[in-house]
Amino acid sequence: MSQADPTIPFMPWYRVPEVWLILILLGSTVIGSFALLAEAINTPDTHIVVPDDVPRPSRIPPINPAVPAANNEVKDHGPAS
Repeated sequence: MSQADPTIPFMPWYRVPEVWLILILLGSTVIGSFALLAEAINTPDTHIVVPDDVPRPSRIPPINPAVPAANNEVKDHGPAS
C-alpha cells in the first residue's frame, strides 16, 4: 500500500466551500419538500363546479348518433362538451 504524501496539506471537510454549497442545497430541498407535504396535507381538496355541466362517466361519444331534425331547423342541443 502506498503511504500518504506528507507534503500535501490536510484540509478538514468543513473548510471546503463546495461542501457547504452541497449541504445547503440538499437541506433546502428537504425543507421545501416537507413544507409542500404539510401544505398538501392541510389544504382540503376543492370541487370545481361548472355551471350547466352534465356528469359524464367518460369522454366516449354515444353509440347511437343524434337523429337530425326533420325540417333542418337549428335547435339548441344543450351545452357543448
